[in-house]
Amino acid sequence: MSGRLRWLCPMLLVGLAVIGTGVGRAADPPPADDTARLQALLEAQQRQIQRLEERLAAAEQNDTDRARVDVLRQQIREILSDREFRDSLMPTTAQVGYDKGFYIRSTDEKFKMQFNGLFQFRFTHYGTRSTNRYLAPGFQRDDRTGFDFARVRFQVSGHAYDPKLTYLMEFESTPDGAARYDTGLKYGWINYRFVDEFQFMAGIMRLASMRASFGSTRAFHTIDYPTLTEPVFGLGDGLGVRFWGHLLNKRGAYYLDIVNSFNSPGTRTITNDEDLFTNGHDNNPAIVLRTVWALLEGESRDKPEGGSTFWANSDSEYHTAPAWEIGFHYGYTEDRYDGNLRIPFPRRTFFAPGGFGLTTSDGLQIHQFGLDTGFKFMGFSLTAEYVGRVLDVRDGTTPPLTPLFQLTGDGSTNVQHGGYVECGYFLPIPGLENKFEVVARVEGITTNSGGVEGTWAYTGGLNYYFEGHRVKLQTDLTKVSEVPISSPTHSLANVNDDALIWRTQLQVAF
Repeated sequence: MSGRLRWLCPMLLVGLAVIGTGVGRAADPPPADDTARLQALLEAQQRQIQRLEERLAAAEQNDTDRARVDVLRQQIREILSDREFRDSLMPTTAQVGYDKGFYIRSTDEKFKMQFNGLFQFRFTHYGTRSTNRYLAPGFQRDDRTGFDFARVRFQVSGHAYDPKLTYLMEFESTPDGAARYDTGLKYGWINYRFVDEFQFMAGIMRLASMRASFGSTRAFHTIDYPTLTEPVFGLGDGLGVRFWGHLLNKRGAYYLDIVNSFNSPGTRTITNDEDLFTNGHDNNPAIVLRTVWALLEGESRDKPEGGSTFWANSDSEYHTAPAWEIGFHYGYTEDRYDGNLRIPFPRRTFFAPGGFGLTTSDGLQIHQFGLDTGFKFMGFSLTAEYVGRVLDVRDGTTPPLTPLFQLTGDGSTNVQHGGYVECGYFLPIPGLENKFEVVARVEGITTNSGGVEGTWAYTGGLNYYFEGHRVKLQTDLTKVSEVPISSPTHSLANVNDDALIWRTQLQVAF
C-alpha cells in the first residue's frame, strides 16, 4: 500500500496541474484568493506525502532490523553450541545449600554430592524375670537400665556425570563391646535409571522384603522394628544387584534383588580354604522379589519427607484424601554353609520342656513370602503384615547334619509364620497439629519345628514431632510374653524372657 501511495500522489499533483492549466486557458484567470487557497492545498498534500514516505522508510528499516536480529541470533546459537567456547565464556561453578540435606553441586547439573546424618539417642529399661530356666538354671538376673546411641549414621549421596547415574554411601558407628564405637560401611551402591520403568542398582543394599524392613529407620511409628520383622523374619542386607522400576506413573513398583546371601553383605567370593566358612559365601545366590501397588493414591497437604519410594509409617504429611498401598514379597535361598539367619524353634529338654531355642539357617532351603498393606488418612495411619516361612531340611539325615535337625530331630518341612498390626493417630490439638501422635501395635509369632511354640508382643507409645521425622521425641512400652530371639540392637536381651521394655528416644536427622 505504501508503494502505491508513493506513485499515486505525484500523479495526482500532475493531474491537478494539467486540469488547472486547461481551465486557465478556457476561462478567465482565477481570483487571487482562489490561487492562494490552491497553493495552500498543494503544500498540505506535499507535507502528507512526505510523512507517508518517512513512515514507509521506517517500516522498511524495521524489516531490515528484524532480519539482521534473526541472523545474529542464529550466529549466537552456533557459537554457544561449541562446548569449549561456552566453558571459556561461562566456566562451571559449584553451588552449596540445604535441601533435605547439605549439598554441593555443579551449575551444569552433572555432579551433586549431598550429606545427611542420623542420631538416635536412646534410654532403655528392660524388666525381666529373675530366673530364666531355659538358658542358665538357677542363675538370677537383674533388670537392665541405661543409655545407648542406638544408631549413628552419616550418608553421602548424589549423582555423577549424569543425573541418571546416582550413588549412595552410608556409614554407621556401632559399639564394639569394648567401650568404643567402630565405624564401617552400612550401605553402598550405584544406580542407573534407563527409564523410570527400568533401573539397575549394584552394591550393598537393604533387601526389598518386608514393608517395615525395607523402610527407613528414621520414619518408624515406634522406636524400633517390630519383633516380627528384623530380629525374626527380616532378611537383612545383601551384596549384589537389583533390577527395579516404577510402573504406571509411579503408582506401582517392582524390585528384584539377587545377592550372595541374606543378612551378610560382608562376605567375599575368593578366600582361602581356612577362611571360606567364616568370610566367604556359598555358590547359591539368594533372591528377593517385591511388588507394591497403590490402590488409592491419596492427596497430602505436605510433601513426604525423604523422597524414598517407601512411605513413612505415620501420616506426617497429613493426607486429605485416603492413600492405600498393598505389597507382596518372596525370598528364596539354599543355604549350604552361610548360616547367616538365626532360626527360632521349639526347644525340647528333659528338665525344662517348652520355650524357644536358636540355631542357624545352615543346610536349609528357605522360601519366605509376605503380604503387607499401609493406609493413611487425616492423620491416621495403619500398617499390617503377614509373613510365612517354609524351612526344608534337605540334608537333615545325611552328614554333615543340619543344625536344626540335630537340635529337633525333625527332618520334615516346617512352617513358621506371624503377623502384626500397627497404627498411629495425630491428636487434633489446636495449635499442635501434626505434633502429638499416639501409636499402638500387636504382633504374634508361631514356630512348629519339632512342635509348636509362640509368643505375643504388645506395644503402645507417644511421639512428639518437633520438625517432622527430622527431630522427634518418642517413648513406648512393650510387653513380650516370651522373647523368641535375642537382639541387643532391638532391645531384646535373652531368649524366653518374659520382658517389659520401656524406651525413650531422641532422634535428630539432617
